[in-house]
Amino acid sequence: MEYKLFLDTNALLNLQSAAFKEKFVISQKTLEEIESIKTSGHKDGDVKYKARSIARLLDKSENYEVIAYTQEVRKVINEFTLDETPDNIILASAYWYNQSSSIIVCTDDLNCKFISKNIFRLPTKGTQELNLVKNLDEYTGYKDVTLSDEEMSYFYLHTNENMYDSLLNEYLIIRKSDGEIVDILCWTGNEYRKVCQKTIKSQMFGDKIRPKDVYQACAIDSILNNTMTTLSGKAGSGKSLISLITMMSLVESGKYDRIVIMFNPTKARGASDMGFYSGDATEKAMQNSIGSILTTKFGDKFAVDLLLQQDKIRLVSMADVRGMEVRDNEILYITECQNTSKELLKLCLSRASSECKIVIEGDYHSQVDSYLFDGDSNGMKRVIDVLKDEHEFGYVNLPNVWRSRIATLVDKL
Repeated sequence: MEYKLFLDTNALLNLQSAAFKEKFVISQKTLEEIESIKTSGHKDGDVKYKARSIARLLDKSENYEVIAYTQEVRKVINEFTLDETPDNIILASAYWYNQSSSIIVCTDDLNCKFISKNIFRLPTKGTQELNLVKNLDEYTGYKDVTLSDEEMSYFYLHTNENMYDSLLNEYLIIRKSDGEIVDILCWTGNEYRKVCQKTIKSQMFGDKIRPKDVYQACAIDSILNNTMTTLSGKAGSGKSLISLITMMSLVESGKYDRIVIMFNPTKARGASDMGFYSGDATEKAMQNSIGSILTTKFGDKFAVDLLLQQDKIRLVSMADVRGMEVRDNEILYITECQNTSKELLKLCLSRASSECKIVIEGDYHSQVDSYLFDGDSNGMKRVIDVLKDEHEFGYVNLPNVWRSRIATLVDKL
């Protein structure tokens, strides 16, 4: 049997654009509630932004059906001896529609779930149980808001108010109604700080390096301003290159002496083991994937060897971290961090002194190379979940792939 998806107001606000991946059904009462929330003086800025966003999507889309609040729906409410509350009207609409077309009610509201399941006896799910969107509530390190001229004027008069419920060091990307990005800000706990899209100067990488998008600009700002920064993103999103460019600029300017690069020598999932590598610890490391990463980013092996000889970078396998210390004048860089457990990453981070800078990057969604690091046991995911909203911590997810069209396509596999 084929089911149609019936969304209440709460589910529609939570799903946002993901709701429009499949045809769905809503009540006329939901449309009224969306319009009311947009201008409500009792709702916070984030909820009102979601309502405005949904209103725009509904206006442009034809991929949904609206159940009018007719006499038939009123009869359902009377039949079940219910009050004409918004929740009851919405779910009575679902019940009436279900008599001719099978539906699944989707809601994250506990009261609506109870009414739907126990009074109307309708199949009911929460948004997280649907396959419309992956990691719906996952923290990205930024919020992307579209403001009218009037809303923008009001916002800039109240930048000391956290009207979008931002976490500490979370970025706010502001767009005009046509989608053009006009500003980037960061919530400091006291105000929204303006973020300058800086060019990074580095002798190793070139005189002036510009971020390719607004998200890379946020990543650079976080590395420069926070004690600890975590970057995630798909293969080709620029997380390694942005990290190395920004860290090298700090070393070349004399703010830090060197970059201590920690890595876990894990072979790619499904790949065969080539056996033992020859040479000392550094030579073994350069034959591992970390050697390929550094050679690619710095241009050639000669450049990497020179930095190693100058002691501007040091390579440390996670197998050897116990007992070592990363000093105040050093930057701790943990690359391919998706290949760590919670315990291993905790051990690595505990090596950091109080004044050193820490940069972590990886992709725990699609580049985990061992079943030991899957799901909730992943160290990188744990760091983000636990440390977000801490003063010293910043996080940015890089959503765009810049390496090549092929890299973008294979991400769909």
